[in-house]
Amino acid sequence: MLMRSILFVFPLIACASFLDASTLVWDQTEVRIEMGPDEEEVRASFKVTNGGEKVVRIARVESNCGCTNTILNKKILPPGESTEIVAIFSKGKRQGLNRNRLQVYLDSQVDALVTLKMNVQIPALIEARPQIVYWKPESLKSSLPVRLVMDKRYIDQILQIDYDRSRLTVTQEPGDPKKNGAIVLKVEPKDFSKLYRGTITVYGGGPDGRKAEARVHAFVQP
Repeated sequence: MLMRSILFVFPLIACASFLDASTLVWDQTEVRIEMGPDEEEVRASFKVTNGGEKVVRIARVESNCGCTNTILNKKILPPGESTEIVAIFSKGKRQGLNRNRLQVYLDSQVDALVTLKMNVQIPALIEARPQIVYWKPESLKSSLPVRLVMDKRYIDQILQIDYDRSRLTVTQEPGDPKKNGAIVLKVEPKDFSKLYRGTITVYGGGPDGRKAEARVHAFVQP
């Protein structure tokens, strides 16, 4: 089931000077959205109303990330009228919490009138912590642990682990209930005296045939 949570904040009154003092009232200035695993983009809407006595013109909306585009329904707001700024976030290869900031500028204004916040949580279906294991000459000649954290709503089992068995030893330990059932991999080079750079790929599976993967990069610097 798609889980999505949106946080609405109290309306914000922002003042700016455009010919005369104008008051803009926003229905919300911050939104929190949780994406579903199959969604590639999500949208958020910010409605603004001109509560002043003069016409206001929105010049532009600037985003702090190329992953977020905006649509402005109309730029010129006579007194009492409203417009809507729609923010469109594209996931790409991102994971985790993405904090997007949209700055709204009026004509003849150097500083932003308001900063709108669009916080998007992208589920990491299976995540390796850490994603890099590294042995230097002064490192202990022993295995290093990697925790595999699965979002149990979507991925509930490890299907396969691929790696260079001629160069690495990888053992899997059962999940610890005290650590959200995270499975631990113990990774150890077979020869610490030889330079090595490789990748361990972990494949996970879940309900309805859903699949995901995580990668761990292993480096040996003799």
